[in-house]
Amino acid sequence: MSYILDALRRADAERSRGDVPGLHTPAIPVPAAVSAERRTASAPLTLLAGAALVVAALAAGMTWWVAQRSAP
Repeated sequence: MSYILDALRRADAERSRGDVPGLHTPAIPVPAAVSAERRTASAPLTLLAGAALVVAALAAGMTWWVAQRSAP
């Protein structure tokens, strides 16, 4: 009996695939893009990476400026 009921449910699901969902169709839960815990945990790492990028850009700019100044 269970096999028949299972087969009927599968057949019904295959038939209704592609139809517009009805009012009583259960909603599919959508996972959050990024959890709040993960977002706050990555904030210090993001700030550190940004600071390192600024320091590297300043070092490159100073090197270029000194090289241009001392060129004959």
